[in-house]
Amino acid sequence: MIVVPFFSAWHAPLVEAALSAGGEECRVLAAGGEEVVRAGLETVNNDACYAALLAAGRTVGFLREGAAAGAALTGRGACLPKQRMHARPAAVRPGVDLTHGEAAQPMAEKPLGPLADPVAGPLRVAVPTPCVRCRGDDAPYLLAQALAASGLEARASVISGTDALEALAADARAAARLADALAFGDALLQARLRVRPYTRPADAPVFDVLLAESSARACRALAANAFVLEGSLRAFGAALAGFGVSERDGRPIVGVVGAAPAMFDERMNAGLVACIEREGCEAALPYLLPLAAAALREKGAAAPLHAALDERCRVLQRHAGACLRCPTVQDLERAGTEVVPRFLVQGAGWTIAGSALLFVRAGVRDLVYARAFGCLAGHVVGQGAIKPLRTWCAADGVDANIATIEFDPGTSEVNQVNRIKLMTAVAKRAAARRRSNP
Repeated sequence: MIVVPFFSAWHAPLVEAALSAGGEECRVLAAGGEEVVRAGLETVNNDACYAALLAAGRTVGFLREGAAAGAALTGRGACLPKQRMHARPAAVRPGVDLTHGEAAQPMAEKPLGPLADPVAGPLRVAVPTPCVRCRGDDAPYLLAQALAASGLEARASVISGTDALEALAADARAAARLADALAFGDALLQARLRVRPYTRPADAPVFDVLLAESSARACRALAANAFVLEGSLRAFGAALAGFGVSERDGRPIVGVVGAAPAMFDERMNAGLVACIEREGCEAALPYLLPLAAAALREKGAAAPLHAALDERCRVLQRHAGACLRCPTVQDLERAGTEVVPRFLVQGAGWTIAGSALLFVRAGVRDLVYARAFGCLAGHVVGQGAIKPLRTWCAADGVDANIATIEFDPGTSEVNQVNRIKLMTAVAKRAAARRRSNP
């Protein structure tokens, strides 16, 4: 079995299905509560990369849960625990007719097969390292240290996510499945961000059911090697018709940029998207697909997978609908290098400037640079992009509001939420000023 501590609960079920279709059982650990942070802090230095700390916390928590289940179920065909860390979309309401004319079913939890020892091998933990040439590259080492500190080193071996993707990319079908999973996860997330805030209250539960069932159906198809991305996107787009409102109501759109874990991991960023929406704004996140492709290209790794990801970016462009357009890696690079030099690749590198500039050109005037504690090289590059971005906006006559919010495991969530509230208050005042002085 392979275990993957991941940073996006929206993509995790799809990634799990895509990886499991290759014949090896997979569990993708994508969410979790405060216990994940506590487990990470217990086993990893608190000045480590926050993403690495959460990867350690998720993995240690999963293995400890398995050990506890094994102690309770010894002699009864014990198995590893079902993954409860997925923050999947809202639960499905049975009996709702969706795009393919069948009743919605709850998103199935695949039971793990029985093992002689419920937490014994062969378990491999593949640790994603989505940033480039920064402390995030230490995540596999830190996770191995965390397992040793927890007495779990005999239960699992640790491999780099980059090495795992190199091996996966050698199989064209496996690379295509993973690219499809990330692409459809992006489509679901972008629809949720763009449509849900404008959905009538009476329609909101039905919309949540649609998202959940669309994800579940895609998972089943991916696991069966029967997923067709374009057909699924067409069906999903047709199902979205009628939701939301025909015109936006003037609320500000707050775009989020930064390293992928800081943007997508709700445990790390204190529920940034939900907080932005509670404050009366619309949240916008970049697509994960081009960010993943850019990271692989800069690492010089898994070239076939990089090509598959880039090709799916073009597919999403054809099916964007009301959502913001998905850039290719080339689009992202062209925009980023208008602001910062091409050689700035550490951390999220030029993708931060590229994502920000593409948001500005799409009419998003309020931006949050979400950064994670412990990301030293990434901080220098990311924070260094903010000043030239402001200069670019001023020279082009763009009234942009850009704020930096750092997420730290040692800082109370209340403080982080207050920073987000302050930023959205500024965004709403700026939006009112722009409406009165177009």
